[in-house]
Amino acid sequence: MVGLSTKGIYALGAMHALCSAPNAKLMQIKEIAAITQISHGYLEQILSTLKKSDLVVSIRGVNGGYKLSRDANEIVVLEILEAVEGKFFVPHEKNGASVVLDSFWSDMQEKVRAVFEIKLSELDKSYQMYFYEI
Repeated sequence: MVGLSTKGIYALGAMHALCSAPNAKLMQIKEIAAITQISHGYLEQILSTLKKSDLVVSIRGVNGGYKLSRDANEIVVLEILEAVEGKFFVPHEKNGASVVLDSFWSDMQEKVRAVFEIKLSELDKSYQMYFYEI
C-alpha cells in the first residue's frame, strides 16, 4: 500500500483527539466527532476497530466514553494506521530477477515505515517543527 485511505487519516485524527484530552478524560463520540469533523457513524466504526486492536478502551454509561488504552508515548502512528488499514508494507519478496531492484524495494519499504514510526505524543511537536520551519 502506498497511500492512506480516509479511514486511516480519520483514525489518526480520532487518536490525536483522545491524546489531547486533559487528564486522559473519557471522551464521548460526539465530542470526538466535533473536534475531528468525522461523522458519528463512521467514527463509531473506526473506534470499534481501534478498540479491537487494543488502542482504545471504552466505558459504557452516562459518564462513559473512549480513551487511549495506554500512554500516548507508547503508541506509534504506524500502529494506528495498520490497525485500520492492514499491514502498511508487506516485506517485498525477493524474486531474484534483480539484486538491485530487490535492494531498492526493501530499502524503500524500510524508509516509508520509518516515517510513520513517530509516537502519537510527538505529533504536536512534529507539527510545530514543520510550521516554524516554513
